Amino acid sequence: MPSYALTGSNRGLGLEFIRQLTGPSTNNTIFAGVRSTSGDLSDLKALIAASKSSQVHILECDTASLPSLQSFAKQVSTHLGPSGRLDFLLNNAGINAVADQDSLHIGPDDLAEHITVNVLGPAKLVEYLRPHIQPGSVVMNMTSGLGSVESTKGMKPTKCATYSISKAALNMLTAHQAYDLGEGTCVICMDPGWVKTRMGGEGAMLEPEESIGGMLKTLGKVGPKETASFYTYTGKLVPW
Repeated sequence: MPSYALTGSNRGLGLEFIRQLTGPSTNNTIFAGVRSTSGDLSDLKALIAASKSSQVHILECDTASLPSLQSFAKQVSTHLGPSGRLDFLLNNAGINAVADQDSLHIGPDDLAEHITVNVLGPAKLVEYLRPHIQPGSVVMNMTSGLGSVESTKGMKPTKCATYSISKAALNMLTAHQAYDLGEGTCVICMDPGWVKTRMGGEGAMLEPEESIGGMLKTLGKVGPKETASFYTYTGKLVPW
Protein backbone atom coordinates (compact mmCIF):
# COMPACT_ATOMS: atom_id res chain seq x y z
CA MET A 1 0.00 0.00 0.00
CA PRO A 2 1.96 3.06 -1.21
CA SER A 3 1.97 6.10 1.08
CA TYR A 4 1.81 9.71 -0.08
CA ALA A 5 2.21 12.96 1.88
CA LEU A 6 0.97 15.96 -0.07
CA THR A 7 0.80 19.68 0.72
CA GLY A 8 -1.79 22.05 -0.73
CA SER A 9 -4.38 19.29 -1.09
CA ASN A 10 -7.65 21.20 -0.99
CA ARG A 11 -7.60 22.98 -4.35
CA GLY A 12 -5.99 23.21 -7.76
CA LEU A 13 -3.29 20.68 -8.55
CA GLY A 14 -3.36 19.26 -5.04
CA LEU A 15 -7.03 18.40 -5.33
CA GLU A 16 -6.39 16.70 -8.66
CA PHE A 17 -3.57 14.67 -7.09
CA ILE A 18 -6.05 13.45 -4.47
CA ARG A 19 -8.65 12.65 -7.12
CA GLN A 20 -6.28 10.48 -9.12
CA LEU A 21 -4.64 8.85 -6.09
CA THR A 22 -8.05 7.77 -4.78
CA GLY A 23 -9.36 6.60 -8.14
CA PRO A 24 -10.63 3.11 -9.00
CA SER A 25 -8.20 0.24 -8.37
CA THR A 26 -5.99 2.39 -6.13
CA ASN A 27 -5.00 1.41 -2.62
CA ASN A 28 -2.97 4.35 -1.39
CA THR A 29 -2.52 5.82 2.06
CA ILE A 30 -2.64 9.61 1.68
CA PHE A 31 -1.73 12.32 4.15
CA ALA A 32 -3.51 15.32 2.66
CA GLY A 33 -1.99 18.51 4.02
CA VAL A 34 -4.16 21.64 3.98
CA ARG A 35 -3.30 25.14 5.11
CA SER A 36 -6.09 25.17 7.69
CA THR A 37 -8.55 22.49 8.71
CA SER A 38 -11.05 25.26 9.47
CA GLY A 39 -10.95 26.54 5.89
CA ASP A 40 -13.15 25.52 2.96
CA LEU A 41 -12.52 21.80 2.49
CA SER A 42 -15.84 21.01 0.86
CA ASP A 43 -14.38 19.96 -2.50
CA LEU A 44 -11.73 17.79 -0.86
CA LYS A 45 -14.19 16.12 1.50
CA ALA A 46 -16.69 15.52 -1.31
CA LEU A 47 -14.00 13.95 -3.46
CA ILE A 48 -12.88 11.65 -0.65
CA ALA A 49 -16.47 10.67 0.13
CA ALA A 50 -17.14 9.84 -3.53
CA SER A 51 -14.00 7.70 -3.70
CA LYS A 52 -15.09 5.77 -0.57
CA SER A 53 -11.45 5.69 0.51
CA SER A 54 -10.79 5.22 4.20
CA GLN A 55 -7.05 5.84 3.79
CA VAL A 56 -7.07 9.62 3.30
CA HIS A 57 -6.08 11.63 6.36
CA ILE A 58 -6.75 15.39 6.19
CA LEU A 59 -4.10 17.12 8.28
CA GLU A 60 -3.28 20.77 8.84
CA CYS A 61 -0.04 21.79 7.13
CA ASP A 62 0.63 25.49 6.65
CA THR A 63 3.90 25.60 4.75
CA ALA A 64 4.56 29.15 6.01
CA SER A 65 4.51 27.97 9.64
CA LEU A 66 7.28 25.84 11.15
CA PRO A 67 5.07 24.68 14.07
CA SER A 68 2.40 23.59 11.59
CA LEU A 69 4.97 21.68 9.52
CA GLN A 70 6.30 20.00 12.66
CA SER A 71 2.79 19.02 13.74
CA PHE A 72 2.03 17.60 10.29
CA ALA A 73 5.22 15.54 10.34
CA LYS A 74 4.44 14.21 13.81
CA GLN A 75 0.97 13.11 12.74
CA VAL A 76 2.33 11.40 9.63
CA SER A 77 4.92 9.67 11.82
CA THR A 78 2.22 8.44 14.19
CA HIS A 79 0.38 6.79 11.31
CA LEU A 80 3.50 5.30 9.71
CA GLY A 81 5.10 4.11 12.94
CA PRO A 82 8.66 4.89 14.13
CA SER A 83 10.41 3.12 11.26
CA GLY A 84 7.75 3.25 8.55
CA ARG A 85 8.68 4.44 5.09
CA LEU A 86 6.96 7.31 3.33
CA ASP A 87 6.95 6.32 -0.33
CA PHE A 88 6.20 9.74 -1.83
CA LEU A 89 6.49 13.26 -0.44
CA LEU A 90 4.89 15.74 -2.82
CA ASN A 91 5.77 19.34 -1.95
CA ASN A 92 2.95 20.81 -3.98
CA ALA A 93 1.91 23.93 -2.04
CA GLY A 94 3.21 27.26 -3.28
CA ILE A 95 2.32 30.88 -4.00
CA ASN A 96 2.63 33.35 -6.85
CA ALA A 97 1.14 36.36 -5.11
CA VAL A 98 2.77 39.25 -7.04
CA ALA A 99 2.91 38.05 -10.63
CA ASP A 100 3.24 41.60 -11.93
CA GLN A 101 6.57 42.33 -10.22
CA ASP A 102 9.65 42.53 -12.41
CA SER A 103 13.25 42.45 -11.20
CA LEU A 104 13.36 46.26 -10.87
CA HIS A 105 10.38 46.38 -8.51
CA ILE A 106 10.73 43.46 -6.10
CA GLY A 107 9.11 44.06 -2.73
CA PRO A 108 11.37 42.87 0.11
CA ASP A 109 8.44 41.49 2.09
CA ASP A 110 7.04 39.83 -1.03
CA LEU A 111 10.32 38.06 -1.76
CA ALA A 112 10.65 36.94 1.85
CA GLU A 113 7.11 35.51 1.78
CA HIS A 114 7.76 33.59 -1.45
CA ILE A 115 11.03 32.17 -0.12
CA THR A 116 9.33 31.15 3.12
CA VAL A 117 6.46 29.30 1.43
CA ASN A 118 8.10 28.05 -1.78
CA VAL A 119 11.56 27.14 -0.45
CA LEU A 120 11.80 26.99 3.33
CA GLY A 121 8.53 25.06 3.66
CA PRO A 122 9.68 22.17 1.44
CA ALA A 123 13.12 22.25 3.07
CA LYS A 124 11.81 21.94 6.60
CA LEU A 125 9.20 19.33 5.73
CA VAL A 126 11.88 17.04 4.33
CA GLU A 127 13.91 17.69 7.48
CA TYR A 128 11.01 16.87 9.80
CA LEU A 129 10.03 13.74 7.85
CA ARG A 130 13.64 12.58 7.46
CA PRO A 131 13.22 9.34 9.51
CA HIS A 132 10.57 8.20 7.03
CA ILE A 133 12.42 9.20 3.84
CA GLN A 134 14.29 5.97 3.29
CA PRO A 135 15.76 4.01 0.39
CA GLY A 136 13.01 3.76 -2.19
CA SER A 137 11.35 7.04 -1.16
CA VAL A 138 10.70 9.77 -3.74
CA VAL A 139 10.54 13.49 -2.93
CA MET A 140 8.98 15.76 -5.53
CA ASN A 141 9.29 19.54 -5.28
CA MET A 142 6.73 21.33 -7.44
CA THR A 143 8.64 23.93 -9.41
CA SER A 144 7.95 25.85 -12.62
CA GLY A 145 9.52 26.37 -15.99
CA LEU A 146 9.91 29.96 -14.81
CA GLY A 147 12.48 28.65 -12.33
CA SER A 148 14.78 27.50 -15.12
CA VAL A 149 17.62 29.99 -15.58
CA GLU A 150 18.38 28.58 -19.03
CA SER A 151 14.78 29.05 -20.20
CA THR A 152 14.48 32.51 -18.69
CA LYS A 153 17.57 33.71 -20.58
CA GLY A 154 15.62 33.41 -23.82
CA MET A 155 12.29 34.73 -22.52
CA LYS A 156 11.10 38.14 -23.74
CA PRO A 157 9.55 39.65 -21.75
CA THR A 158 10.44 37.80 -18.56
CA LYS A 159 7.62 36.96 -16.17
CA CYS A 160 6.85 36.80 -12.46
CA ALA A 161 10.30 37.78 -11.16
CA THR A 162 9.61 37.20 -7.46
CA TYR A 163 7.98 33.83 -8.03
CA SER A 164 10.66 32.79 -10.54
CA ILE A 165 13.47 33.58 -8.11
CA SER A 166 11.82 31.45 -5.42
CA LYS A 167 11.38 28.54 -7.82
CA ALA A 168 15.01 28.78 -8.97
CA ALA A 169 15.95 28.56 -5.28
CA LEU A 170 13.67 25.53 -4.91
CA ASN A 171 15.51 23.88 -7.78
CA MET A 172 18.82 24.42 -6.00
CA LEU A 173 17.27 23.02 -2.82
CA THR A 174 16.33 19.90 -4.80
CA ALA A 175 19.95 19.33 -5.81
CA HIS A 176 21.13 19.74 -2.21
CA GLN A 177 18.44 17.43 -0.83
CA ALA A 178 19.37 14.78 -3.38
CA TYR A 179 22.90 14.74 -1.98
CA ASP A 180 22.03 15.16 1.70
CA LEU A 181 19.40 12.41 1.80
CA GLY A 182 21.96 9.98 0.46
CA GLU A 183 21.92 6.90 -1.72
CA GLY A 184 18.73 5.00 -2.34
CA THR A 185 16.39 7.99 -2.32
CA CYS A 186 15.21 10.11 -5.24
CA VAL A 187 14.60 13.86 -5.11
CA ILE A 188 13.30 15.62 -8.21
CA CYS A 189 11.55 18.84 -9.13
CA MET A 190 8.71 18.99 -11.66
CA ASP A 191 7.10 21.66 -13.79
CA PRO A 192 3.33 20.98 -14.02
CA GLY A 193 2.91 23.17 -17.09
CA TRP A 194 0.53 26.13 -17.41
CA VAL A 195 -2.53 24.56 -15.85
CA LYS A 196 -6.11 25.80 -15.62
CA THR A 197 -6.16 26.53 -11.89
CA ARG A 198 -6.61 29.68 -9.82
CA MET A 199 -2.83 30.13 -9.74
CA GLY A 200 -2.55 29.40 -13.47
CA GLY A 201 -4.85 32.31 -14.22
CA GLU A 202 -6.02 33.61 -17.56
CA GLY A 203 -4.43 32.03 -20.62
CA ALA A 204 -3.70 28.62 -19.13
CA MET A 205 -4.44 25.82 -21.57
CA LEU A 206 -3.56 22.56 -19.79
CA GLU A 207 -6.21 20.58 -17.93
CA PRO A 208 -5.31 19.52 -14.38
CA GLU A 209 -6.14 15.90 -15.21
CA GLU A 210 -3.48 15.79 -17.94
CA SER A 211 -0.83 17.55 -15.87
CA ILE A 212 -1.24 15.40 -12.76
CA GLY A 213 -1.67 12.22 -14.76
CA GLY A 214 1.65 12.87 -16.46
CA MET A 215 3.39 13.69 -13.20
CA LEU A 216 2.15 10.54 -11.48
CA LYS A 217 3.28 8.47 -14.44
CA THR A 218 6.76 10.01 -14.20
CA LEU A 219 6.87 9.61 -10.41
CA GLY A 220 6.13 5.92 -10.86
CA LYS A 221 9.19 5.51 -13.07
CA VAL A 222 11.92 7.47 -11.27
CA GLY A 223 14.38 6.03 -8.78
CA PRO A 224 17.79 6.75 -7.27
CA LYS A 225 19.44 7.01 -10.68
CA GLU A 226 17.16 9.94 -11.56
CA THR A 227 17.74 11.92 -8.38
CA ALA A 228 18.58 15.63 -8.75
CA SER A 229 16.64 15.90 -12.00
CA PHE A 230 14.21 18.54 -13.31
CA TYR A 231 11.22 17.23 -15.30
CA THR A 232 8.13 18.55 -17.02
CA TYR A 233 4.81 16.82 -16.36
CA THR A 234 5.46 14.79 -19.52
CA GLY A 235 8.64 13.27 -18.11
CA LYS A 236 10.90 15.36 -20.33
CA LEU A 237 14.07 16.70 -18.72
CA VAL A 238 14.29 20.48 -18.31
CA PRO A 239 17.56 22.48 -18.41
CA TRP A 240 18.44 24.06 -15.07
